[in-house]
Amino acid sequence: MDVVRLLNYMENLRYDRKMSQETYLSGVISQRQYYRYRSGESEVPFEVIVKFADKLGIPLLKLISTYQSSYEKEKETVITYLNLVFAMRLKEAKEFITKQKSLLFLEDEISLLYHVAVLLNDYFSQKINLESMIKGIKAKIKFQEIMKKQILHDIELYFLGLIMDFNEADREIIFQKINNLRQNGKLILGGNPLLDAQVYFWIVKNLGRMNRFVELIDIADIALDYSKKHYTYYLKEYFHYYKALAYFKTDQQDKFSEELLKTIFVLYQLDEFKRKHFMETIKKDTGIDCKSFLIDKIEKELA
Repeated sequence: MDVVRLLNYMENLRYDRKMSQETYLSGVISQRQYYRYRSGESEVPFEVIVKFADKLGIPLLKLISTYQSSYEKEKETVITYLNLVFAMRLKEAKEFITKQKSLLFLEDEISLLYHVAVLLNDYFSQKINLESMIKGIKAKIKFQEIMKKQILHDIELYFLGLIMDFNEADREIIFQKINNLRQNGKLILGGNPLLDAQVYFWIVKNLGRMNRFVELIDIADIALDYSKKHYTYYLKEYFHYYKALAYFKTDQQDKFSEELLKTIFVLYQLDEFKRKHFMETIKKDTGIDCKSFLIDKIEKELA
Protein backbone atom coordinates (compact mmCIF):
# COMPACT_ATOMS: atom_id res chain seq x y z
CA MET A 1 0.00 0.00 0.00
CA ASP A 2 1.29 3.47 -0.93
CA VAL A 3 1.28 5.46 2.33
CA VAL A 4 1.37 8.81 0.50
CA ARG A 5 -1.73 7.85 -1.46
CA LEU A 6 -3.38 6.66 1.74
CA LEU A 7 -2.63 10.04 3.29
CA ASN A 8 -4.14 11.84 0.31
CA TYR A 9 -7.16 9.55 0.46
CA MET A 10 -7.60 10.52 4.11
CA GLU A 11 -7.41 14.19 3.10
CA ASN A 12 -10.30 13.54 0.77
CA LEU A 13 -12.23 11.96 3.66
CA ARG A 14 -11.47 15.02 5.79
CA TYR A 15 -12.90 17.26 3.09
CA ASP A 16 -16.01 15.09 2.73
CA ARG A 17 -16.55 15.24 6.49
CA LYS A 18 -16.31 19.06 6.36
CA MET A 19 -13.51 19.11 8.94
CA SER A 20 -11.22 22.11 8.61
CA GLN A 21 -7.61 21.34 7.79
CA GLU A 22 -6.58 23.41 10.82
CA THR A 23 -8.58 21.12 13.12
CA TYR A 24 -7.30 18.03 11.29
CA LEU A 25 -3.63 18.99 11.69
CA SER A 26 -3.85 20.44 15.17
CA GLY A 27 -1.71 18.52 17.62
CA VAL A 28 -0.37 16.20 14.89
CA ILE A 29 1.98 18.04 12.51
CA SER A 30 2.52 21.47 10.97
CA GLN A 31 0.85 22.39 7.70
CA ARG A 32 4.25 22.71 6.04
CA GLN A 33 5.25 19.18 7.07
CA TYR A 34 1.84 17.93 5.97
CA TYR A 35 2.44 19.22 2.46
CA ARG A 36 5.84 17.52 2.43
CA TYR A 37 4.24 14.24 3.36
CA ARG A 38 1.47 14.60 0.77
CA SER A 39 3.91 15.48 -2.00
CA GLY A 40 6.18 12.56 -1.13
CA GLU A 41 9.12 14.80 -0.18
CA SER A 42 9.32 13.22 3.28
CA GLU A 43 8.55 9.70 4.44
CA VAL A 44 5.26 9.43 6.32
CA PRO A 45 5.64 7.87 9.81
CA PHE A 46 2.91 5.33 10.45
CA GLU A 47 2.00 6.97 13.76
CA VAL A 48 0.91 10.04 11.77
CA ILE A 49 -1.58 7.87 9.89
CA VAL A 50 -2.84 6.51 13.22
CA LYS A 51 -3.34 10.01 14.63
CA PHE A 52 -5.19 11.21 11.54
CA ALA A 53 -7.42 8.14 11.66
CA ASP A 54 -8.30 9.11 15.25
CA LYS A 55 -9.06 12.64 14.08
CA LEU A 56 -11.44 11.28 11.47
CA GLY A 57 -13.03 9.00 14.03
CA ILE A 58 -12.35 5.91 11.93
CA PRO A 59 -10.67 2.80 13.41
CA LEU A 60 -7.39 2.18 11.61
CA LEU A 61 -8.30 -1.29 10.31
CA LYS A 62 -11.60 0.01 9.00
CA LEU A 63 -9.79 2.91 7.33
CA ILE A 64 -7.39 0.56 5.55
CA SER A 65 -10.30 -1.69 4.55
CA THR A 66 -12.22 1.32 3.20
CA TYR A 67 -9.15 2.44 1.28
CA GLN A 68 -8.79 -1.01 -0.26
CA SER A 69 -12.46 -1.09 -1.24
CA SER A 70 -12.17 2.36 -2.80
CA TYR A 71 -9.07 1.22 -4.68
CA GLU A 72 -10.86 -1.83 -6.10
CA LYS A 73 -13.87 0.28 -7.10
CA GLU A 74 -11.70 2.92 -8.78
CA LYS A 75 -9.70 0.24 -10.57
CA GLU A 76 -12.89 -1.36 -11.86
CA THR A 77 -14.11 2.06 -13.06
CA VAL A 78 -10.92 2.72 -15.01
CA ILE A 79 -10.88 -0.80 -16.49
CA THR A 80 -14.47 -0.32 -17.66
CA TYR A 81 -13.48 2.97 -19.27
CA LEU A 82 -10.45 1.33 -20.90
CA ASN A 83 -12.55 -1.53 -22.29
CA LEU A 84 -15.13 0.89 -23.71
CA VAL A 85 -12.34 2.79 -25.45
CA PHE A 86 -10.74 -0.42 -26.67
CA ALA A 87 -14.08 -1.47 -28.16
CA MET A 88 -14.13 1.93 -29.90
CA ARG A 89 -17.32 2.92 -28.10
CA LEU A 90 -15.83 6.35 -27.65
CA LYS A 91 -19.01 8.34 -27.05
CA GLU A 92 -20.12 5.85 -24.42
CA ALA A 93 -16.64 5.88 -22.87
CA LYS A 94 -16.66 9.67 -22.61
CA GLU A 95 -20.13 9.72 -21.05
CA PHE A 96 -19.13 6.99 -18.59
CA ILE A 97 -15.91 8.63 -17.37
CA THR A 98 -17.50 12.08 -17.21
CA LYS A 99 -20.13 10.79 -14.78
CA GLN A 100 -17.50 9.51 -12.35
CA LYS A 101 -16.33 11.54 -9.38
CA SER A 102 -12.79 12.88 -9.54
CA LEU A 103 -10.36 9.97 -9.78
CA LEU A 104 -7.89 9.80 -6.90
CA PHE A 105 -5.52 7.34 -8.64
CA LEU A 106 -5.11 5.42 -5.39
CA GLU A 107 -2.37 3.22 -6.87
CA ASP A 108 0.10 3.60 -9.75
CA GLU A 109 -1.54 0.89 -11.83
CA ILE A 110 -4.85 2.80 -11.88
CA SER A 111 -3.08 5.90 -13.15
CA LEU A 112 -1.31 3.84 -15.83
CA LEU A 113 -4.55 2.17 -16.98
CA TYR A 114 -6.27 5.54 -17.22
CA HIS A 115 -3.49 7.24 -19.19
CA VAL A 116 -3.20 4.30 -21.57
CA ALA A 117 -6.96 4.57 -22.14
CA VAL A 118 -6.53 8.27 -22.93
CA LEU A 119 -3.78 7.46 -25.46
CA LEU A 120 -5.98 4.82 -27.08
CA ASN A 121 -8.88 7.26 -27.19
CA ASP A 122 -6.69 9.90 -28.83
CA TYR A 123 -5.57 7.37 -31.43
CA PHE A 124 -9.09 6.15 -32.23
CA SER A 125 -10.22 9.80 -32.39
CA GLN A 126 -7.40 10.45 -34.88
CA LYS A 127 -5.77 13.02 -32.61
CA ILE A 128 -2.48 11.07 -32.73
CA ASN A 129 -1.10 8.44 -35.11
CA LEU A 130 -0.29 4.81 -34.32
CA GLU A 131 3.42 5.47 -33.84
CA SER A 132 2.74 8.22 -31.29
CA MET A 133 0.28 6.02 -29.42
CA ILE A 134 2.73 3.09 -29.18
CA LYS A 135 5.56 5.42 -28.18
CA GLY A 136 3.36 7.02 -25.51
CA ILE A 137 2.23 3.69 -24.07
CA LYS A 138 5.79 2.35 -23.97
CA ALA A 139 6.97 5.45 -22.12
CA LYS A 140 4.10 5.31 -19.61
CA ILE A 141 4.52 1.65 -18.74
CA LYS A 142 8.36 1.61 -18.90
CA PHE A 143 8.33 -1.03 -21.61
CA GLN A 144 12.04 -1.91 -21.53
CA GLU A 145 11.94 -2.51 -17.77
CA ILE A 146 8.90 -4.78 -18.06
CA MET A 147 10.59 -6.83 -20.79
CA LYS A 148 13.51 -7.54 -18.44
CA LYS A 149 11.32 -8.88 -15.62
CA GLN A 150 11.22 -12.59 -14.86
CA ILE A 151 7.70 -12.48 -13.40
CA LEU A 152 4.80 -10.48 -14.82
CA HIS A 153 1.48 -9.62 -13.19
CA ASP A 154 -1.87 -9.02 -14.88
CA ILE A 155 -1.54 -5.26 -15.48
CA GLU A 156 1.89 -5.68 -17.09
CA LEU A 157 0.55 -8.53 -19.22
CA TYR A 158 -2.37 -6.35 -20.29
CA PHE A 159 -0.04 -3.58 -21.46
CA LEU A 160 2.26 -5.98 -23.32
CA GLY A 161 -0.75 -7.59 -24.99
CA LEU A 162 -1.98 -4.18 -26.07
CA ILE A 163 1.35 -3.33 -27.70
CA MET A 164 1.50 -6.79 -29.26
CA ASP A 165 -1.94 -6.28 -30.78
CA PHE A 166 -1.19 -2.90 -32.34
CA ASN A 167 2.53 -3.07 -33.12
CA GLU A 168 3.71 -5.81 -35.45
CA ALA A 169 7.39 -4.92 -34.90
CA ASP A 170 7.21 -5.99 -31.25
CA ARG A 171 4.73 -8.83 -31.67
CA GLU A 172 7.07 -11.82 -31.85
CA ILE A 173 9.37 -10.77 -29.02
CA ILE A 174 6.47 -9.94 -26.69
CA PHE A 175 4.69 -13.17 -27.50
CA GLN A 176 7.82 -15.22 -26.82
CA LYS A 177 8.29 -13.39 -23.52
CA ILE A 178 4.71 -14.02 -22.37
CA ASN A 179 4.63 -17.61 -23.60
CA ASN A 180 7.97 -18.55 -22.01
CA LEU A 181 6.90 -17.11 -18.66
CA ARG A 182 3.54 -18.86 -18.97
CA GLN A 183 5.21 -22.22 -19.57
CA ASN A 184 7.41 -21.65 -16.50
CA GLY A 185 4.53 -20.57 -14.28
CA LYS A 186 5.79 -16.98 -14.02
CA LEU A 187 2.58 -15.19 -15.01
CA ILE A 188 0.58 -13.79 -12.10
CA LEU A 189 -3.07 -13.27 -12.98
CA GLY A 190 -4.80 -11.08 -10.45
CA GLY A 191 -8.27 -12.62 -10.42
CA ASN A 192 -9.82 -9.75 -12.38
CA PRO A 193 -11.84 -11.59 -15.05
CA LEU A 194 -11.77 -8.67 -17.52
CA LEU A 195 -8.00 -8.21 -17.41
CA ASP A 196 -7.15 -11.90 -17.25
CA ALA A 197 -9.48 -12.81 -20.11
CA GLN A 198 -7.91 -10.04 -22.20
CA VAL A 199 -4.45 -11.51 -21.57
CA TYR A 200 -5.64 -14.94 -22.72
CA PHE A 201 -7.31 -13.30 -25.72
CA TRP A 202 -4.08 -11.71 -26.93
CA ILE A 203 -2.12 -14.96 -26.50
CA VAL A 204 -4.73 -16.97 -28.42
CA LYS A 205 -5.14 -14.34 -31.14
CA ASN A 206 -1.41 -14.16 -31.81
CA LEU A 207 -1.01 -17.94 -31.83
CA GLY A 208 -3.53 -17.85 -34.67
CA ARG A 209 -1.54 -15.18 -36.48
CA MET A 210 1.51 -17.47 -36.27
CA ASN A 211 -0.44 -20.57 -37.39
CA ARG A 212 0.38 -22.37 -34.13
CA PHE A 213 -3.01 -24.02 -33.96
CA VAL A 214 -2.29 -26.86 -31.50
CA GLU A 215 -1.05 -24.38 -28.89
CA LEU A 216 -3.98 -22.08 -29.69
CA ILE A 217 -6.49 -24.81 -28.89
CA ASP A 218 -4.74 -25.65 -25.60
CA ILE A 219 -4.65 -22.01 -24.42
CA ALA A 220 -8.22 -21.38 -25.57
CA ASP A 221 -9.32 -24.34 -23.45
CA ILE A 222 -7.49 -22.88 -20.44
CA ALA A 223 -9.20 -19.53 -21.07
CA LEU A 224 -12.62 -21.18 -21.31
CA ASP A 225 -12.01 -23.06 -18.05
CA TYR A 226 -11.05 -19.75 -16.47
CA SER A 227 -14.28 -18.15 -17.74
CA LYS A 228 -16.32 -21.01 -16.33
CA LYS A 229 -14.56 -20.81 -12.96
CA HIS A 230 -15.18 -17.05 -12.70
CA TYR A 231 -18.73 -17.13 -14.11
CA THR A 232 -17.93 -14.67 -16.90
CA TYR A 233 -18.87 -14.54 -20.58
CA TYR A 234 -16.32 -11.83 -21.35
CA LEU A 235 -14.53 -12.72 -24.63
CA LYS A 236 -15.87 -16.28 -24.44
CA GLU A 237 -17.19 -16.04 -28.01
CA TYR A 238 -13.64 -15.33 -29.23
CA PHE A 239 -12.11 -18.31 -27.44
CA HIS A 240 -14.65 -20.66 -29.01
CA TYR A 241 -14.34 -18.99 -32.40
CA TYR A 242 -10.54 -19.03 -32.48
CA LYS A 243 -10.70 -22.72 -31.60
CA ALA A 244 -13.19 -23.20 -34.44
CA LEU A 245 -10.88 -21.40 -36.87
CA ALA A 246 -7.95 -23.54 -35.73
CA TYR A 247 -9.96 -26.66 -36.54
CA PHE A 248 -11.10 -25.06 -39.80
CA LYS A 249 -7.50 -24.34 -40.83
CA THR A 250 -6.41 -27.88 -39.97
CA ASP A 251 -9.36 -29.46 -41.81
CA GLN A 252 -11.00 -30.98 -38.72
CA GLN A 253 -14.55 -30.34 -39.85
CA ASP A 254 -16.46 -32.12 -37.06
CA LYS A 255 -14.59 -30.24 -34.34
CA PHE A 256 -14.88 -27.01 -36.32
CA SER A 257 -18.64 -27.46 -36.54
CA GLU A 258 -18.87 -28.19 -32.79
CA GLU A 259 -16.90 -25.09 -31.78
CA LEU A 260 -18.73 -22.86 -34.25
CA LEU A 261 -22.02 -23.99 -32.74
CA LYS A 262 -20.71 -23.09 -29.26
CA THR A 263 -19.63 -19.71 -30.62
CA ILE A 264 -23.11 -19.02 -31.95
CA PHE A 265 -24.73 -20.03 -28.67
CA VAL A 266 -22.54 -17.50 -26.84
CA LEU A 267 -23.33 -14.83 -29.43
CA TYR A 268 -27.01 -15.11 -28.60
CA GLN A 269 -26.13 -14.02 -25.05
CA LEU A 270 -24.79 -10.72 -26.44
CA ASP A 271 -26.62 -7.64 -27.66
CA GLU A 272 -27.89 -7.53 -31.23
CA PHE A 273 -25.20 -5.15 -32.51
CA LYS A 274 -22.31 -7.32 -31.28
CA ARG A 275 -24.01 -10.50 -32.48
CA LYS A 276 -24.66 -9.13 -35.96
CA HIS A 277 -21.11 -7.80 -36.32
CA PHE A 278 -19.56 -11.07 -35.13
CA MET A 279 -21.76 -13.15 -37.45
CA GLU A 280 -20.68 -10.99 -40.37
CA THR A 281 -17.07 -11.69 -39.43
CA ILE A 282 -17.75 -15.43 -39.34
CA LYS A 283 -19.33 -15.31 -42.80
CA LYS A 284 -16.37 -13.35 -44.14
CA ASP A 285 -13.86 -15.81 -42.62
CA THR A 286 -15.61 -19.10 -43.40
CA GLY A 287 -18.39 -18.38 -45.90
CA ILE A 288 -20.93 -19.70 -43.39
CA ASP A 289 -24.21 -17.94 -42.61
CA CYS A 290 -24.67 -18.49 -38.87
CA LYS A 291 -28.48 -18.54 -38.87
CA SER A 292 -28.61 -21.07 -41.70
CA PHE A 293 -25.92 -23.12 -39.96
CA LEU A 294 -27.90 -23.11 -36.71
CA ILE A 295 -31.20 -24.03 -38.40
CA ASP A 296 -29.49 -26.87 -40.24
CA LYS A 297 -28.08 -28.21 -36.95
CA ILE A 298 -31.48 -28.06 -35.25
CA GLU A 299 -33.20 -29.81 -38.18
CA LYS A 300 -30.64 -32.61 -38.10
CA GLU A 301 -31.14 -33.06 -34.37
CA LEU A 302 -34.91 -33.24 -34.79
CA ALA A 303 -34.79 -35.60 -37.78
